[in-house]
Amino acid sequence: MSSSVEQIKERLDIATVVGGYIKLEKAGGNFRARCPFHNEKTPSFMVSPDRGTYHCFGCNRGGDIFSFVEEIEGTDFRGALRILADKAGVVLTAENPKERNEKDRLFALLADATLFYRKELRKNKDALSYLQKRGLTGETIDTFEIGFAPAEWHALEEYLLSKGYKPDEMEKTGMSIRSEKVGQEGRHYDRFRSRIMFPLTDSSGRVVGFSGRIFNSDDPAKYVNSPETPLYN
Repeated sequence: MSSSVEQIKERLDIATVVGGYIKLEKAGGNFRARCPFHNEKTPSFMVSPDRGTYHCFGCNRGGDIFSFVEEIEGTDFRGALRILADKAGVVLTAENPKERNEKDRLFALLADATLFYRKELRKNKDALSYLQKRGLTGETIDTFEIGFAPAEWHALEEYLLSKGYKPDEMEKTGMSIRSEKVGQEGRHYDRFRSRIMFPLTDSSGRVVGFSGRIFNSDDPAKYVNSPETPLYN
Protein backbone atom coordinates (compact mmCIF):
# COMPACT_ATOMS: atom_id res chain seq x y z
CA MET A 1 0.00 0.00 0.00
CA SER A 2 2.81 2.41 0.83
CA SER A 3 4.32 1.90 -2.66
CA SER A 4 0.95 2.86 -4.17
CA VAL A 5 0.93 6.06 -2.11
CA GLU A 6 4.43 6.91 -3.32
CA GLN A 7 3.49 6.23 -6.96
CA ILE A 8 0.44 8.50 -6.66
CA LYS A 9 2.47 11.32 -5.14
CA GLU A 10 5.06 10.98 -7.90
CA ARG A 11 2.42 11.20 -10.64
CA LEU A 12 0.07 13.84 -9.22
CA ASP A 13 1.03 17.45 -8.53
CA ILE A 14 -0.85 18.91 -5.57
CA ALA A 15 -1.70 22.10 -7.48
CA THR A 16 -3.36 20.00 -10.18
CA VAL A 17 -5.34 17.98 -7.65
CA VAL A 18 -6.48 20.97 -5.60
CA GLY A 19 -7.06 23.02 -8.76
CA GLY A 20 -9.55 20.40 -9.87
CA TYR A 21 -11.79 21.44 -6.96
CA ILE A 22 -11.14 25.17 -6.43
CA LYS A 23 -9.77 28.09 -8.43
CA LEU A 24 -6.09 28.74 -7.68
CA GLU A 25 -4.16 31.96 -8.27
CA LYS A 26 -0.40 32.07 -8.80
CA ALA A 27 1.48 33.63 -5.85
CA GLY A 28 5.23 33.48 -6.53
CA GLY A 29 6.26 29.85 -6.44
CA ASN A 30 3.01 28.89 -4.69
CA PHE A 31 -0.72 29.19 -5.30
CA ARG A 32 -3.45 30.77 -3.19
CA ALA A 33 -7.22 30.60 -3.03
CA ARG A 34 -10.20 31.17 -0.79
CA CYS A 35 -10.36 28.22 1.58
CA PRO A 36 -12.93 25.57 0.63
CA PHE A 37 -13.30 24.52 4.26
CA HIS A 38 -14.52 27.80 5.77
CA ASN A 39 -16.02 31.08 4.59
CA GLU A 40 -13.54 33.89 3.96
CA LYS A 41 -13.29 37.00 1.79
CA THR A 42 -9.48 37.28 1.64
CA PRO A 43 -7.59 34.22 0.31
CA SER A 44 -5.59 32.56 3.10
CA PHE A 45 -5.40 29.06 1.59
CA MET A 46 -1.91 28.36 0.22
CA VAL A 47 -0.67 25.47 -1.93
CA SER A 48 3.04 24.66 -2.19
CA PRO A 49 3.97 22.47 -5.21
CA ASP A 50 7.58 22.17 -3.96
CA ARG A 51 6.48 20.72 -0.63
CA GLY A 52 3.42 18.93 -1.96
CA THR A 53 1.32 20.48 0.81
CA TYR A 54 -1.50 22.94 1.43
CA HIS A 55 -2.24 25.10 4.47
CA CYS A 56 -4.98 27.52 5.39
CA PHE A 57 -3.88 30.32 7.70
CA GLY A 58 -7.51 31.05 8.52
CA CYS A 59 -8.76 27.68 9.82
CA ASN A 60 -5.33 26.00 10.22
CA ARG A 61 -6.21 23.01 8.05
CA GLY A 62 -3.34 21.53 6.11
CA GLY A 63 -1.77 18.38 4.71
CA ASP A 64 -1.06 16.66 1.41
CA ILE A 65 -3.17 15.49 -1.53
CA PHE A 66 -4.62 12.61 0.50
CA SER A 67 -5.84 14.68 3.42
CA PHE A 68 -7.21 17.30 0.99
CA VAL A 69 -9.27 14.74 -0.92
CA GLU A 70 -10.42 13.18 2.36
CA GLU A 71 -11.82 16.53 3.53
CA ILE A 72 -13.20 17.84 0.25
CA GLU A 73 -14.85 14.51 -0.66
CA GLY A 74 -15.90 13.62 2.91
CA THR A 75 -14.22 10.24 2.76
CA ASP A 76 -11.58 8.30 4.71
CA PHE A 77 -7.99 7.56 3.70
CA ARG A 78 -8.87 4.44 1.70
CA GLY A 79 -11.56 6.37 -0.17
CA ALA A 80 -9.10 9.15 -1.00
CA LEU A 81 -6.56 6.54 -2.04
CA ARG A 82 -9.00 5.02 -4.54
CA ILE A 83 -9.95 8.44 -5.97
CA LEU A 84 -6.34 9.54 -6.41
CA ALA A 85 -5.21 6.15 -7.71
CA ASP A 86 -7.83 6.45 -10.44
CA LYS A 87 -6.62 9.96 -11.33
CA ALA A 88 -2.99 8.82 -11.37
CA GLY A 89 -3.59 5.57 -13.22
CA VAL A 90 -2.15 3.53 -10.36
CA VAL A 91 -3.48 0.00 -9.84
CA LEU A 92 -4.07 -0.75 -6.17
CA THR A 93 -3.03 -4.20 -4.99
CA ALA A 94 -5.43 -6.12 -2.76
CA GLU A 95 -4.60 -6.22 0.92
CA ASN A 96 -4.92 -9.38 2.98
CA PRO A 97 -7.85 -8.87 5.44
CA LYS A 98 -5.86 -10.55 8.21
CA GLU A 99 -2.93 -8.18 7.66
CA ARG A 100 -5.33 -5.23 7.66
CA ASN A 101 -6.82 -6.32 11.00
CA GLU A 102 -3.33 -6.68 12.45
CA LYS A 103 -2.42 -3.19 11.21
CA ASP A 104 -5.61 -1.78 12.69
CA ARG A 105 -4.56 -3.11 16.10
CA LEU A 106 -1.09 -1.60 15.72
CA PHE A 107 -2.59 1.78 14.78
CA ALA A 108 -4.90 1.56 17.81
CA LEU A 109 -1.94 0.69 20.06
CA LEU A 110 -0.03 3.78 18.91
CA ALA A 111 -3.10 5.95 19.41
CA ASP A 112 -3.38 4.67 22.99
CA ALA A 113 0.36 5.23 23.52
CA THR A 114 -0.11 8.83 22.36
CA LEU A 115 -2.94 9.30 24.85
CA PHE A 116 -0.80 7.81 27.64
CA TYR A 117 2.09 10.18 26.89
CA ARG A 118 -0.24 13.20 26.75
CA LYS A 119 -1.65 12.34 30.19
CA GLU A 120 1.87 11.92 31.57
CA LEU A 121 2.89 15.34 30.26
CA ARG A 122 -0.01 16.99 32.09
CA LYS A 123 1.28 15.43 35.31
CA ASN A 124 4.88 16.57 34.79
CA LYS A 125 5.10 20.28 35.66
CA ASP A 126 8.83 20.47 34.91
CA ALA A 127 8.40 19.14 31.37
CA LEU A 128 5.45 21.46 30.75
CA SER A 129 7.42 24.43 32.05
CA TYR A 130 10.34 23.51 29.78
CA LEU A 131 8.09 23.43 26.70
CA GLN A 132 6.53 26.77 27.62
CA LYS A 133 9.97 28.33 28.03
CA ARG A 134 10.83 27.07 24.55
CA GLY A 135 7.84 29.05 23.23
CA LEU A 136 5.22 26.33 22.89
CA THR A 137 1.69 27.33 23.85
CA GLY A 138 -0.90 24.99 25.29
CA GLU A 139 -2.69 25.08 21.95
CA THR A 140 0.46 24.01 20.10
CA ILE A 141 1.07 21.18 22.55
CA ASP A 142 -2.49 19.92 22.06
CA THR A 143 -2.47 20.36 18.29
CA PHE A 144 0.68 18.27 17.84
CA GLU A 145 -0.28 15.87 20.66
CA ILE A 146 3.06 16.31 22.40
CA GLY A 147 3.51 14.06 25.42
CA PHE A 148 6.01 12.75 27.94
CA ALA A 149 7.48 9.29 28.53
CA PRO A 150 8.12 8.73 32.25
CA ALA A 151 11.50 7.44 33.43
CA GLU A 152 10.15 4.01 34.47
CA TRP A 153 11.18 0.96 32.45
CA HIS A 154 7.69 -0.55 32.17
CA ALA A 155 5.22 2.34 32.54
CA LEU A 156 3.90 2.26 28.97
CA GLU A 157 4.08 -1.51 28.81
CA GLU A 158 1.86 -1.89 31.89
CA TYR A 159 -0.63 0.66 30.52
CA LEU A 160 -0.86 -1.09 27.15
CA LEU A 161 -1.17 -4.51 28.79
CA SER A 162 -4.14 -3.16 30.75
CA LYS A 163 -5.68 -2.16 27.39
CA GLY A 164 -5.40 -5.71 26.10
CA TYR A 165 -2.35 -5.37 23.84
CA LYS A 166 0.28 -8.08 23.65
CA PRO A 167 4.04 -7.68 24.25
CA ASP A 168 4.84 -8.76 20.68
CA GLU A 169 2.51 -6.03 19.35
CA MET A 170 4.36 -3.42 21.42
CA GLU A 171 7.65 -4.71 20.03
CA LYS A 172 6.27 -4.73 16.47
CA THR A 173 5.33 -1.03 16.73
CA GLY A 174 8.75 -0.18 18.18
CA MET A 175 7.32 0.90 21.54
CA SER A 176 9.14 -1.79 23.50
CA ILE A 177 12.43 -3.64 23.21
CA ARG A 178 13.02 -7.31 23.93
CA SER A 179 15.69 -7.79 26.60
CA GLU A 180 18.77 -9.87 25.77
CA LYS A 181 20.21 -9.82 29.28
CA VAL A 182 20.99 -13.16 30.86
CA GLY A 183 18.05 -14.23 32.99
CA GLN A 184 15.73 -11.67 31.37
CA GLU A 185 15.51 -13.11 27.87
CA GLY A 186 12.09 -12.59 26.35
CA ARG A 187 11.11 -9.79 28.71
CA HIS A 188 10.32 -6.35 27.33
CA TYR A 189 11.01 -2.80 28.44
CA ASP A 190 9.90 0.62 27.17
CA ARG A 191 11.97 2.05 24.34
CA PHE A 192 11.22 5.66 25.36
CA ARG A 193 11.98 6.78 28.93
CA SER A 194 12.31 10.30 30.38
CA ARG A 195 11.64 11.92 27.02
CA ILE A 196 9.34 14.56 25.55
CA MET A 197 7.37 12.71 22.91
CA PHE A 198 6.50 13.97 19.43
CA PRO A 199 4.11 11.73 17.47
CA LEU A 200 4.91 11.08 13.79
CA THR A 201 1.83 10.71 11.59
CA ASP A 202 0.99 9.42 8.13
CA SER A 203 -0.88 11.37 5.44
CA SER A 204 -4.23 10.57 7.06
CA GLY A 205 -3.14 11.78 10.49
CA ARG A 206 -2.66 8.37 12.12
CA VAL A 207 0.29 8.01 14.50
CA VAL A 208 2.90 5.65 13.04
CA GLY A 209 5.85 6.34 15.35
CA PHE A 210 7.53 8.81 17.69
CA SER A 211 10.54 11.01 18.15
CA GLY A 212 11.56 11.41 21.79
CA ARG A 213 13.74 14.27 23.07
CA ILE A 214 15.74 13.63 26.24
CA PHE A 215 14.60 15.41 29.41
CA ASN A 216 16.28 15.31 32.84
CA SER A 217 18.32 12.22 32.01
CA ASP A 218 21.99 11.43 31.46
CA ASP A 219 21.22 9.34 28.37
CA PRO A 220 23.79 10.42 25.72
CA ALA A 221 21.22 10.18 22.92
CA LYS A 222 19.49 13.56 22.61
CA TYR A 223 16.80 12.08 20.36
CA VAL A 224 15.50 8.52 20.06
CA ASN A 225 13.23 7.73 17.12
CA SER A 226 10.95 4.81 16.35
CA PRO A 227 12.66 2.05 14.36
CA GLU A 228 11.33 0.86 11.02
CA THR A 229 8.06 -1.03 11.59
CA PRO A 230 5.15 -2.41 9.51
CA LEU A 231 3.61 1.10 9.85
CA TYR A 232 6.65 3.37 9.78
CA ASN A 233 9.37 3.51 7.13
